[in-house]
Amino acid sequence: MLCGAWGSPRSSPRILPSRRGSEGSRPCVAETSRQIALDVLTEVETEACFADEVLNRHLSRAGGIGEKDRNFLFNLIKGTLRWRGRVDYFLQQIASRPLEAMPVRIRNILRLAAYQILFLDRVPDWAAVDQAAELARRYGHEGHVRFVNAVLRNLIRRREDLSLPDPSLTISYLQAAYSFPEWLVERWVRRFGAGTAERLLEASNLPPPLFLRVNTLKISREEWISRISGQVEGARPHPLVPEGVEVAGQGDLTTLPGYQQGWFYVQDPGSMIVAHLSGAKPGERILDACAAPGGKASHLAQLMQDRGEIVALEMEEGKIARMQENLKRLDIRSVTLQTGDASRVEFAQPFDRILIDAPCSGLGTIRRHPEAKWIKSAEDLIRHQERQLSILRNVSRFVRDGGTLIYATCSTEPEENEEVIGRFLGERPEFTIEKKPKELEAAILEMFDEQGYFHAYPHLHHTDGFFAARLIRKE
Repeated sequence: MLCGAWGSPRSSPRILPSRRGSEGSRPCVAETSRQIALDVLTEVETEACFADEVLNRHLSRAGGIGEKDRNFLFNLIKGTLRWRGRVDYFLQQIASRPLEAMPVRIRNILRLAAYQILFLDRVPDWAAVDQAAELARRYGHEGHVRFVNAVLRNLIRRREDLSLPDPSLTISYLQAAYSFPEWLVERWVRRFGAGTAERLLEASNLPPPLFLRVNTLKISREEWISRISGQVEGARPHPLVPEGVEVAGQGDLTTLPGYQQGWFYVQDPGSMIVAHLSGAKPGERILDACAAPGGKASHLAQLMQDRGEIVALEMEEGKIARMQENLKRLDIRSVTLQTGDASRVEFAQPFDRILIDAPCSGLGTIRRHPEAKWIKSAEDLIRHQERQLSILRNVSRFVRDGGTLIYATCSTEPEENEEVIGRFLGERPEFTIEKKPKELEAAILEMFDEQGYFHAYPHLHHTDGFFAARLIRKE
C-alpha cells in the first residue's frame, strides 16, 4: 500500500504534491471561479483544446476576479489536469459506476473536488464537498447530487487506505502513479526503458519555473537581474542560454521592471536554444515559417542585432495582432509579419535561413500544458507528420544554395521528429544534416545525438521537450 492517497511513488517525494499544496491554494473561491474551472475542464475534455486558451476566454468574459482568485483558479485547473489519471484511479475504487459512464460535467465535478481533497490542504474537505454538490445540483438531478456527496465523503473516509497498483506491474503502476495515459506510458517504457521513462514522467509532472528571455538589444541580462533583485526572489541566469533568466514565482509580469519598456519576453530555454541553433547573423534574410506566438522571430532579431530581414509567417490571422503587440513592446523593427499557409506559400526571393517550428502534438510541453497527455493520441502523431512534411517540402524550395534549414518541434516523439527528417532527406538529397554546429556552446552540443539531432528533455535538461535538426542545402 502507498503512504496514503497522496504519497509519492517509489519514495520519491519530489514528484507528487502533498496536501501541503505545491500547486497553491485558497480556502475559498468565488462562485464564478468554481464555475469557470468546471467549464474549462469540460471544454478541454469534449473539444480536445488547450486549457490556457479556454481559461483566458472565460476570464475575459467574467471580469471581477481578483489576482489571488485567478491564481487559485489557474492552479486548480492545472492541478486537476495534471493529476487527473491518479484522481480517476482512486475515484474508480470508490464509485459504484464507471467514471466514463457518467455525464462529463458530473465526472469533472468529482475530479475537481477529489483533487482538492487529496492534494490541497487549505481548502477544507467539507468546502470541497459542498461546492461539488452545488455544481452537481446545477448540472444534474438530485440523484447526481446524492452520488457526488456519497463518493466524496467515502473518499475522505478511505483516503489513507487507497493504494496504487503493485510496482511490479510496470505499466499499470506508472500510469496510475504518475497520472499518464496508458498509450504514452507504454511508448516511453518501450523507447527509454522503465527507469528512464519514470524519470521523464516525474519531470513532466513538475510545474515549470518561470523563464524569461532578456532583450539584450535594450539591457544586459546582468543589469536586468540587478534591477529586479528587490522585487523578485530567486532570479538567476540560465546556464544554457546567455539571455535566459529563471524567476521564482508566477506573479503579474506586467509589474516587473522593464515590462512596458520591452526588456524581457517569457520563453522556455528549450525554445531559446532553437533560435541559437539557427546561427542567425546580422544582415541576413530569414523566414520564420510558423511564427506564432512570435518568440523565436523576436529572438532571431535579437541575435541579428535587429539588422536584416525576418519574415514571420503565420496562418491564423487572429494571432497576428498579438504578435505585432509583442514586437512593438520589444521595439523590434526587422520583423515583417505575413499571413499565409507555410505548406503553400510562395516567395520571389530565397532566404539565407529558414526556421520551421512545426505544428505538433506539444507532448514536450506537458509540464506546462498537462492536458496535452489527455487530448492527444498516437494517431495524432501520424496526422501531424503529414502536415509537417508538407511544410518542409514547400518552404525548403526557398532556401538559397548553401543556406540553412532548421526544423524544430516541441514534441518528444519520433513520428514528428526523426521520421519526418528521414522522409524529407530521402526526397531531397540536396539537403544534409549539420551534426554539431561548431559555434554552439559545449553544453548545447552535448544535447545532440550521434545522428546530429538535437533533443531537450525535462528530466535531463529542465526544459520543455524539444527536437531540432539543422540542415544545409548544398552549394
